[in-house]
Amino acid sequence: MTKPDRTRADPPAGAAEEHKPAVENRWWVDAGAKKRVRAGAGPEPTEKAPIVGDRFFAVGRDFDEDRAQKRLTDSNLNLIGEANPTEGSWAYLSLAGDTSPPERLAKVRRMLRLPKWARGVLVNAGTSIRAIATGDPIGDRIVELTIGSQSSFDAWSSGEWVREKVFRSRERALREGSGLIVRYLKNRDR
Repeated sequence: MTKPDRTRADPPAGAAEEHKPAVENRWWVDAGAKKRVRAGAGPEPTEKAPIVGDRFFAVGRDFDEDRAQKRLTDSNLNLIGEANPTEGSWAYLSLAGDTSPPERLAKVRRMLRLPKWARGVLVNAGTSIRAIATGDPIGDRIVELTIGSQSSFDAWSSGEWVREKVFRSRERALREGSGLIVRYLKNRDR
């Protein structure tokens, strides 16, 4: 018994294109244009499955970032206006019934130096203290240093958010805070 000859003969001229393997029709190639369907799987579903977390993302639907930014900047200006601080000093406002410990407030006052040409307000929000300051002209540049369990720094110039920094601890925020306040409030003319 002889084995069948498994070698292929060269195709005739002109037929080379017919026998050339096409990548598109190979099951192991995913070209992204067609979905592979198993035999007997039935028709493809016409409705896509809902996105996981759809309810979570619905919270951000119709969110207007520019409006939110303006409200935050306006809120900071309103707090500065309400406290009416004098140049070179911190005023104080309490927004919560439960306030931060007096020792923490004293430490913030001691460690955050405000330039003589700037004015600021320390806003006691209970779980955190927000140090909000502006330079001259009032409202052109605004900085906010939040000192709490999640301490951070934000700066705005002419209504545009220009800087954010998150700190590992309250102590680090207090150590770096004065330098950041001066740097971002300083007018180029000074």
